[in-house]
Amino acid sequence: MIAKTKELSIVYIDIDALKPSEYNPRKSSPKECADLKNSIQTFGLVDPVIVNSFPERKNIIIGGHFRCRMAKELGYTKVPVTYIEISNISKEKELNLRLNKNSGEFDLELLAAFDESMLLDVGFDSTELDEIFAMDSEEKDDEVPDG
Repeated sequence: MIAKTKELSIVYIDIDALKPSEYNPRKSSPKECADLKNSIQTFGLVDPVIVNSFPERKNIIIGGHFRCRMAKELGYTKVPVTYIEISNISKEKELNLRLNKNSGEFDLELLAAFDESMLLDVGFDSTELDEIFAMDSEEKDDEVPDG
C-alpha cells in the first residue's frame, strides 16, 4: 500500500540514519561524482532524498542514493528528506526505477543558447558539446550569402 500524502514536507535527518536500498541499480562514474560534488558545494543539497517511512522499511532510501553518498563524502551530517510511506517493496522498487529512469532529454537548440563554459562547468563533455553546437554550424552552413 502507498499512503497518499496530501502535502509533502522536507525534514533534515542525520545522514547516518539513512539506509541505502539493496536493490538500487544506479551507478556513477568518477566524473559524475566530481560533477555532483561540485554542484552540492556550489548550491547545497537542493533536491531532497526520498525515503520510506513505513515502519518495516523506515529510513530506506528510495531516491537520492547518489546525492546522499556525495553529501556524506563532503562531510554533511544532515540531509533534506521527504518521507513517503510504501509498504509494498515491489512498489518501492518501482518508484526507485521511475525516479532514476524518468530523466527526460535536453532540447539541444535551447542548450546551444547557453555559454559553452557553463555547460562544461555543469558536466557536459566534449562529445555532448559537439552535438549541441553542431546545430549552430549546420544552421550557418544553410545560410545563403548575400550578393
